[in-house]
Amino acid sequence: MPHHLTTRLVLLLILALLAITGVADYVRLRQERDRLTARATTDQQVFADTLALAVRRNVSRGRTTEELQELLEDIRRRPGLIWAAIYDARGAIVAAGAGSGQAPAQGDAVVRKALDTRLAVTARLVDDEGGALRYLRRVRWPDGSTGVVEVRQSLAAVDRAFARAVRENVITRLVALAVFGVCLVVVARWSVARPIQALIRGARAMGGGDLSQRIPVGRTDELGQLAEEFNRMAESLARARQALVAQSEERLRLEREVQQAQKLAAVGLLAAEVAHELGTPLQVISGRAEALARTSASDEPSRRHLEVIQRQTERIATIVRDLLEYARPPRRPAVRVELLAPMLDRVVDLVDGRCRAKRVELRVNGPAGAATVHADPEQLQQVLVNLVGNALDVAPPGSVIHITVGPEPLLPAAGRHGVTRGHAEPPLTSVHVLDEGPGMTAEELDHAFQPLFSTKRRDHATGLGLPMVEEIVRAHRGEVEVLSAPGHGTEVIVRLPAGAPDDGRTSGARP
Repeated sequence: MPHHLTTRLVLLLILALLAITGVADYVRLRQERDRLTARATTDQQVFADTLALAVRRNVSRGRTTEELQELLEDIRRRPGLIWAAIYDARGAIVAAGAGSGQAPAQGDAVVRKALDTRLAVTARLVDDEGGALRYLRRVRWPDGSTGVVEVRQSLAAVDRAFARAVRENVITRLVALAVFGVCLVVVARWSVARPIQALIRGARAMGGGDLSQRIPVGRTDELGQLAEEFNRMAESLARARQALVAQSEERLRLEREVQQAQKLAAVGLLAAEVAHELGTPLQVISGRAEALARTSASDEPSRRHLEVIQRQTERIATIVRDLLEYARPPRRPAVRVELLAPMLDRVVDLVDGRCRAKRVELRVNGPAGAATVHADPEQLQQVLVNLVGNALDVAPPGSVIHITVGPEPLLPAAGRHGVTRGHAEPPLTSVHVLDEGPGMTAEELDHAFQPLFSTKRRDHATGLGLPMVEEIVRAHRGEVEVLSAPGHGTEVIVRLPAGAPDDGRTSGARP
């Protein structure tokens, strides 16, 4: 395609140049022919004047016609002259020089015109030898009569000179056009065809889906600007495609989350129904096992079986309560400004027995006495009890669980991974719960807030603790972050809006 365009462009330019130069050459050659004819006319005028003067002298001396004929023969022998004649007042030939010229007919109009006018008459005679130029002028004889002197000059030399000029001009013009055409082809293919070919390759690659194709821009003319616009268009299309891909991936992710949420909702409704139906039988089993255990001796084998039944029944009851709590519609928190110190004391009292039973120390690096938070105290207490319970489940005997209030994480930054749910606007109060358990990997952290997911043994967890914590924290317009480093423990940070310490609604302090 570019070569066809280049060829067409070259042909059109050559044709246009040929037309323009052809017209100019035609005008110039016409001028050259006129110049040659004018020169021949001037020569004829000189010959005619000389002949008229010589004839008058000879006539005045009484010369005969034969002598005039000889005079004309002498004059005719001059280069270029082919005919010389003298006419009387009637237009008849008095004397004529021999030559190749044809004698005019009697009553020739050109001769009559020369007799009737005082001006010289010029006419062109066309014959088989290429033609001649006639020059006639009136002459007055000594006796008062009028005659005409005619001189004819061959136009063969003029025609040869004109033909030579035409040949030279044509050859020169063809050579110039050939050189011009070659130069034009080279320049057009280098300056036009090559950039257009690059544009075609880029467009073809873009049409095939390759939006990384770019055209090198090494010029500032229109083709360079076109290449720049093409590159900008390719970049825009690439960004648009990336945005569409990202939107498609996000839409698929949201669809999967919606489907998962619908499945969880259905599972939650089913679990709530099952939990509700299991509640009464579990109470009956637990009560009967406790009654039988009280009537059995401590050393009887049946007592140990009854204690196992009691423990497993309590575990089932705990799972049932968690399922009912998670499936129940969330209660809107009654938010108020709450002091953290008394709340943390109540949490310690609630989990102290479990800590002693497992030989784990619960260490509260308590907040300053004026540290407050905007929260529902009952729901925040439930959050902290769940977090401490999760820490107890993974903490080894003899380890320490830390509860700290402060902005900075407790785990060292090296080797830790994290995941955050929710978004809170400052000012914030942050509560940290850190255990010394085995920690979680990055893949496990990605599923930490997924319902029914747990890294603990199946008989120690329901996988609903962190989802419930997330739900409560989001309801408080807070955020929860889980940090973990395998082999170093797990830290859960709850960030809630801070409260003013002098707010009149502050509760938790006892007089």
